[in-house]
Amino acid sequence: MTTPSSWKKLREYPPGELSALLAEFDSAGLFPVPGETAEQFAGRLKKLDEELEALRNGASDLRKLIGRTPFPLPAVYRKSAALTWETYRFRADWVPVRCSSKQTGFLSAGILLEIDRLLPLVFLHGAFADREERMGYDASETLAHEMVHAARTAFPSSVYEEYFACQVNASAFRRMAGNLFRRWELPALFSGGLAAAPVLAVIGVSWWFLPLLLPAAVVLREFALRRRLARAAKHLRKAGFAALPLLLRLSDREIFEIAALAPGEIMAKKETSARWKMLLEKFRLPEGN
Repeated sequence: MTTPSSWKKLREYPPGELSALLAEFDSAGLFPVPGETAEQFAGRLKKLDEELEALRNGASDLRKLIGRTPFPLPAVYRKSAALTWETYRFRADWVPVRCSSKQTGFLSAGILLEIDRLLPLVFLHGAFADREERMGYDASETLAHEMVHAARTAFPSSVYEEYFACQVNASAFRRMAGNLFRRWELPALFSGGLAAAPVLAVIGVSWWFLPLLLPAAVVLREFALRRRLARAAKHLRKAGFAALPLLLRLSDREIFEIAALAPGEIMAKKETSARWKMLLEKFRLPEGN
């Protein structure tokens, strides 16, 4: 199985086999980021492997954070890996996962801590140490959601971060509206504007409708982002690629670029880097699909 400890393969690969090797790492949720050479990717994985090893042998400062927190149920790991594979074609079994209500808080089902934009550390609610559901949240979906974030730890911040993570959820509402929760200000502005308008109307303020501009602006901004993402996905599908898993592996700048390219121009990206060569080979759809 490919893990961060396999980083030496990147420095030993025979000429012409880099694309296949990158695909192995990709399937393990170890994505090369835009502009990263094979040597830089190997160096990042080496540092990640050292952090994971320190965590395993008790030499890491993070041991204090983890303490004696329990693991999720084995079935939760299996089901979450099936979800990330079905949706995005990766399984990130190397990511450390523990259950701790102290870390998640009472209302949250799970959180991801990013250590130096290198090491992802997932905490699920403590209840998931011995059960698979709590307060309407499914442990496997929650873990799969956080694993999507974990796979993108080294990427630049993205306006689509929660959108991608929420696509593993069975709930249509979470898939549709989840991206609004990428920043706390967005739902605050949305709900605050909706709540303020009727109060101001009742007390007779003539400009009571102005707070409605806040939720309208949030919705319009989200609509514009989704429209651009949908255009990029359409172009990828027309060019013969599996759109959603490929988009997960792109930065916002690359998504915007694909949205502006004609489908016939996308194949030219294959010549720009080993990373793009791997992506366009791995996510090419069979003829007739």
